[in-house]
Amino acid sequence: MSTSNQTSIAPPEPDLAPADLIARARELRPALLEQQEETENRGMPSAEMHERFRDAGLYRTLVPRRFGGYEFDVPTFLRTVIEIARGCPGSGWNLCLAAGHGLQIGGLFSESAQLEALSPDGHFACPARGIPMGTAERVDDGWRIEGTWDYCSGAPYATHAMVAVRMEGAAGNSTIGLALVPRDDWEMLDDWRDRAFGMRGSGSNSIRIEGAIVPEHFVIEENLLDSKTTADTPGFRLHGNPMYAGNAIGYLQLEITAILVGTARAALDEYERIIRAKKTPGPKGVPRYETHDYQRWFGLALGRVDAAESILLESAERFMQYCREAAVEGGSFDPEEGMRLNSTTHQAVNLGWEAVELLFRTSGTSEGARNGSRIQRYYRDYSTARTNIGLQWEPFAERLSKLHFEVVE
Repeated sequence: MSTSNQTSIAPPEPDLAPADLIARARELRPALLEQQEETENRGMPSAEMHERFRDAGLYRTLVPRRFGGYEFDVPTFLRTVIEIARGCPGSGWNLCLAAGHGLQIGGLFSESAQLEALSPDGHFACPARGIPMGTAERVDDGWRIEGTWDYCSGAPYATHAMVAVRMEGAAGNSTIGLALVPRDDWEMLDDWRDRAFGMRGSGSNSIRIEGAIVPEHFVIEENLLDSKTTADTPGFRLHGNPMYAGNAIGYLQLEITAILVGTARAALDEYERIIRAKKTPGPKGVPRYETHDYQRWFGLALGRVDAAESILLESAERFMQYCREAAVEGGSFDPEEGMRLNSTTHQAVNLGWEAVELLFRTSGTSEGARNGSRIQRYYRDYSTARTNIGLQWEPFAERLSKLHFEVVE
């Protein structure tokens, strides 16, 4: 579509408030719970659920308002993710990792790239893979993209893919870049649902790109996995919103932590259902929630999940302040502060895991060991998420210490 005479896109509901969006996400919980098993078997949310996400405006949360989004802040986005993951962790992962990169399209790419990618109506859903698994070669019409990228969570209903590439230079050298590739130019591989232990409904499929030609402004020199120092991004200059100057190192783990806080909330919900419905063994059995053991276990888990959510939301506010200080006051990021944000979210994830493991272990063999039970699904989903490279807190803690002590290797 030509955008030569178009300079903006109106959001569909200009008066929508952040609280409205969060409430809409919460209202989807019963349907998400009902569809959990088929979502897992399918490997992704249903097309009908995707349309409900779209109609609710969830994909637009972080998209710039100038181009059809709502431009709400990061804490609002994370709260919506918690609500969706509380209904279905796989669906929460799929939505988060497709909608969350409204921040990157709005921050890293030029005005012309944003307008073209977000036309005609501002809807944008895009997985991002920060490890270069393919190449970008300059051609007359722009860039030719080749490669296969695994773990592209959010791919099933995506409008684009954002993938790290090696930008091949004329002299044979290469730099790391980021390519934005429209959906018609890549193939999603069916290689996720049957191999995953958990998070099977997350749509974390691989994508293959074979010789797609994208315009010049759809490829930029950018490494999502580096702690960049400059806050002078095209998006901040264009929109004036400091969150579009944000450093991905401080942001990416907020996404996954929100999913897992929602997963831990889901486990609490299911455990409460179990201990209200089931009695202790024996002829004089009483409801489990009336006994000291189950009260103790539920209380411990509840405190840990509440603490994890508090850490997450406080970290999200710190991220917003981090962006404001860098973009408005100093013009650069402190890499140590970004890594501290990362390390803080790791502790929230660990608290959530302690809660889920406790709830799974004490739910009883007829629940935790039963295939198809929700409590088992939450255990599998959470434990699978913990294998993500971004959640390996020990090496990140080492990197943080090296920044703090200015250790150069």
